[in-house]
Amino acid sequence: MDIWTRRIHNPYILGGSVAASYLAFYTAFDKKTKTLQLSNVIDLFLCRRGLDWSLVEANKALSLSGLTTMMIAFLPEFERSRKELLWMSMLTLWGHSTYSYYKFYQFDYRKILSEKIVKKGSLLLGAAANFALAAGYFEQLSVAVLAVSTTVLGVAHFYTMEIDYKYVLQVRPFAYLPFPLAGWVIYKYVADYLDNKL
Repeated sequence: MDIWTRRIHNPYILGGSVAASYLAFYTAFDKKTKTLQLSNVIDLFLCRRGLDWSLVEANKALSLSGLTTMMIAFLPEFERSRKELLWMSMLTLWGHSTYSYYKFYQFDYRKILSEKIVKKGSLLLGAAANFALAAGYFEQLSVAVLAVSTTVLGVAHFYTMEIDYKYVLQVRPFAYLPFPLAGWVIYKYVADYLDNKL
């Protein structure tokens, strides 16, 4: 195994690269000019648009990074790093969930109850995804069940959280990355299941 292969399979380098990619291609994307603007990333780190803006933007990148890292962990190529990648993903998504619960609901569950049905459903999907991820990490679920359940629940949460009233997804282009990745993960595990059954 050469040095580049070792680096690619190093879970910490991989997880950091995923996070950096969302900063470079998601946070940096300017909705007005439809171009990548380094100033957006600088604004985030220096809080030039205020601490609240920086925290909200960081939370968005954090959620996408956690979701993507989780799905990468299920690919056969990263089986040796799976445990570490899932741990990083779990911590990232817990951080995202905690901050979001504080930011949007001030830790008051009654505010969730007043949300529209789609938003409530999205929150339930996210909670179920976090629960399944933790259960799988502690080996209470098989890898296949863990992969398919967390991928479906996680991507469904993301989609339902980000759609508008016309059910159109309103996200920056790089945020579409989880969808083909989810399709590949589900295909791999369903295909393996069918191969073993036939």
